[in-house]
Amino acid sequence: MKSSPFDVIEAEFLGALTIGSDPTSLPVQSAEVAFAGRSNVGKSSLINSLVQRKGLVRTSNTPGCTRQINFFDVKARDDARLVMVDLPGYGFAKRSKTERSHWADLIENYLQKRPTLRVLVVLADARRGLEEEERELLAFVAARRISPLAVIVVATKFDKVPKSKAVSTLAQLRRDAGVHAIGFSIVDKSGWEELWVAVRKGLGFAATSAPAANSA
Repeated sequence: MKSSPFDVIEAEFLGALTIGSDPTSLPVQSAEVAFAGRSNVGKSSLINSLVQRKGLVRTSNTPGCTRQINFFDVKARDDARLVMVDLPGYGFAKRSKTERSHWADLIENYLQKRPTLRVLVVLADARRGLEEEERELLAFVAARRISPLAVIVVATKFDKVPKSKAVSTLAQLRRDAGVHAIGFSIVDKSGWEELWVAVRKGLGFAATSAPAANSA
């Protein structure tokens, strides 16, 4: 069975930040990569796919399920360590205006002030491209971030895009976002290794791009 240096051998929940929390209050030992996206864009499923766990991050068919910022400690086969951060989904209108405002404050304070955050992965449905919320998030980070931040855009559910449109879909997303864009599917695992390479590059890890030799 093939193994990869990106295979995750350890993954566990570290803690959470809730509404009203100081975004710097949860101490961690590793650099962080945060995942942001609209409700039901496939964020939790993508994180579970990256760490090769079915239930590390709770998934739900109900939009707005994640109501806090969750932190997960991750160790890869090549001993690289990082913290994955699952941000609450945005753009879900059935929550009250006050609650949505509190969530926005929680996310914005984290993105602006968290000193250990190094990479932001912004998810967008491949069939819809960048919408207003994604554009606003990218603009906010560019204008308000207190320290350098690598940004990656991921087109989720990429298996649902016709193959004849795959290249043009990603090209348009890159133009719209102004950053690197990757097509990703949890169905056929496309984009899995490319996303790991981009995340590691953003974190400043040594480059690793080829799978390791076969192992039993």
